[in-house]
Amino acid sequence: MRNPVLFTEDCEPEKLSSLCHKDTCNAVKILDTVEECTTGEELATRLNALKLFCIFAIDRETSEYARLTTTDCFGVRHYFKAEK
Repeated sequence: MRNPVLFTEDCEPEKLSSLCHKDTCNAVKILDTVEECTTGEELATRLNALKLFCIFAIDRETSEYARLTTTDCFGVRHYFKAEK
């Protein structure tokens, strides 16, 4: 997969680094993880293994992309989309 994008339910873009704890992860690890995946299920599993601030679940998967979703502690829904 490639071209990961993180955004809110209002389509406001977010930085991938906003998902990371300070010392346990970084945006480069997220990019490497995305590149190694081929399906939405694999993407969700591998991102969740990075121990990010949130836990992702598959929201939608097509032949062109996979979109994951999560909800933060304030009830705001976030989406993570990557092209196949």
